[in-house]
Amino acid sequence: MLTPRFSLYLDGLRAFCAVLVLFSHWAYQRFTGGDYDWIRDHDLGGEAVTVFFVMSGLVIAATADRRRDEGLSLFAADRLSRMWSVAIPAIALTFLLDPIGAALAPEVYKGFYQPDQPVQRIIGALTFTNQSLGMSLRPGSNGPWWSLSYEVMYYALFACAVFLRGSIRFLSIGAIALFAGWKILLLMPSWLLGVALWKAVRSGLPAQQSRAFLVSCLAAPVLFYVMAHATGLPDTLIFWTHSLLGDRIWANIGFSDNFVWANGLAMLVTIHLYGVAGILMSQQVVSQKAPAKPNTGERLIRWLAGGSFALYLFHYPVLQFLGAVIPGETTDLWRQGLLLVTTFAIVMLLADVTERRRGGLRRLLRGIAQPSPALTKPAAET
Repeated sequence: MLTPRFSLYLDGLRAFCAVLVLFSHWAYQRFTGGDYDWIRDHDLGGEAVTVFFVMSGLVIAATADRRRDEGLSLFAADRLSRMWSVAIPAIALTFLLDPIGAALAPEVYKGFYQPDQPVQRIIGALTFTNQSLGMSLRPGSNGPWWSLSYEVMYYALFACAVFLRGSIRFLSIGAIALFAGWKILLLMPSWLLGVALWKAVRSGLPAQQSRAFLVSCLAAPVLFYVMAHATGLPDTLIFWTHSLLGDRIWANIGFSDNFVWANGLAMLVTIHLYGVAGILMSQQVVSQKAPAKPNTGERLIRWLAGGSFALYLFHYPVLQFLGAVIPGETTDLWRQGLLLVTTFAIVMLLADVTERRRGGLRRLLRGIAQPSPALTKPAAET
C-alpha cells in the first residue's frame, strides 16, 4: 500500500506537473509574445510528462497488486473509465472550439490546428492509437494528446505481462509492441521505472535504508537536474542522438526525440521518489498517532490532483480559443494573466463534471466487463 503521506506527495507532484504543462504551453510566443521563452527553451512541459510516466507506472503497478484477483477485463474497465471520463468530453470540446477560434483568429491556430481528416483523428484519439504504427495524428489543436497514446500502450503491455499466462502472454506482448511502434517503446523505460519503484516500496526496502542514504536519494537527483540544465546537457544529448540516428530516422521519432534525456530524467525522478518514500515510511513506523484530519493545504493538493488529468487534456483547446478571442497585445501583462487564470478556471470547472465524476462511467464499464478465468491469473508476488 502507498502510505497516506507518500500518496499526498505524489498528488502534489502530479498537480505541480499538470500546472507546469499549462505554463509551458502558455509560454508560446503566440500567447505571451516570447516573454517566457525560457520555459519553452528548457522543455519543462515535456519533462513534466516524463514525471507523469514514472508516477503512472508506480500507481498502476500498485493498483494491479491491490486488485490482482479481479482479472484483466476489470483492470481494462478501470483504465478505460479513467481515460474516457476526460477524453470523450475533451475531444468534443476540442472539435467544437477549434473551428470557431480558427475562423476568428487564424494566425493563432496556424501551424498548430490540423482540421483535415477529422473522423480519422477523432477515432485515433478516442482509441488512443493516434501515435501507434508510426502515425502522428494530432486531434485538432490538442497537442498534449500524444502522451495518452503512449500511456495506453504501456497499460496494455503491462496488463498482458501481469494477467495473461502461457504462450498467449508472449504473443500478445509481441503483437501490442509491434502495433505501438518503436517510437512509443523508446519512452517505455520511464514508465517501467515506476513499476520497479513500486516493487521496492511494496517490499519495504526504502524504510530499511539509513537516513543519510535516503536524504541523498531525495536531494542528489534534484541537484543533478539543476546542474544538467545549467550546462545544457538535455540539448547536448538531443544533438548527439540526432547526429547518431540521422535525419531520416530522427524525422520519425516525433515526441520521443529526447528519449535519452527523458529516460535519464526518469531515473532521477525514481531515485528521488525512492528517497521520499523511505523517509515517509520511516516516519510512519515511528509515529503511532492516529492520522490527523486533512488540513487546508492537504485538501487543496488532493483537489488539484483530482483535476490534474482534466487540466492536462482540456487546457490546450481552451487556451487556443481564448488566445483567439481575448483582445490586446500578446505582450500585455494583463492579457497574459487573464489568459492563464481564465484557462485554469474553466478547466477546473470542467474537471468537476468529468474527472471528478468518473465513478458512474467506471461502474458502467465494470458492469459490462466479465472476467475470463481461462485467460487470466493473479499477479505474481515478486
